Amino acid sequence: MIDHLTHHYHRHICSGDDPAVVVDKPEDVLNIEECDVWSSGMPKFDRETMTRVWKARHGSEDEADLEAFRPIKELAEQMLRADFLVITSPVWNFSVPYALKQYIDCVVQAGLTFHDKDEEGPSRPYFKGRPLIVISSSGGKAPPAHEDYVFPFLSRIFAMCGFDDAHRVAIEGLAMYDKEQCFQNAVNEANSIADQVVQNHKLRLDMNYV
Repeated sequence: MIDHLTHHYHRHICSGDDPAVVVDKPEDVLNIEECDVWSSGMPKFDRETMTRVWKARHGSEDEADLEAFRPIKELAEQMLRADFLVITSPVWNFSVPYALKQYIDCVVQAGLTFHDKDEEGPSRPYFKGRPLIVISSSGGKAPPAHEDYVFPFLSRIFAMCGFDDAHRVAIEGLAMYDKEQCFQNAVNEANSIADQVVQNHKLRLDMNYV
């Protein structure tokens, strides 16, 4: 799904209004970075790590503090480099898996990925207007809006970091309906979202708004 979405996105970005301009490979134009939240290398963000990270960010030169902070800083910088962010997540108990929540706790840090305090108040992003695309999957139908905690949570938390142009592709009913049809429905939705993201991107460029 991500490959399909990025291919559709890069095709529109590269061709612009000229359908004759075609680039076959997204990797020739887009720098696509992946982050596997289930990887064994994903740092744990527990009480000790939180304390050491705080110390490192406030001038500690202790090697253990710096070592704890290093992977957190790398993850945060990777996210801030992104022109747009794609998150894939199954729906677990109306919410996201613990591994994704752990990643969020690592990268969403005041003073690191959004302003801690400034003249305009706390929790202000360093930038605005970058797209967030959430691809969620579930065995059943999507829950009612008041029971859906996945998209509202992810869109709110990443808006704090500047990814406030949020969209969702829902792959639902995988345990109830034909999987190929479920996937095709999601592909069609992803194509439509990619078109919208590109148009928003071009509009921001025209307005000199980044």
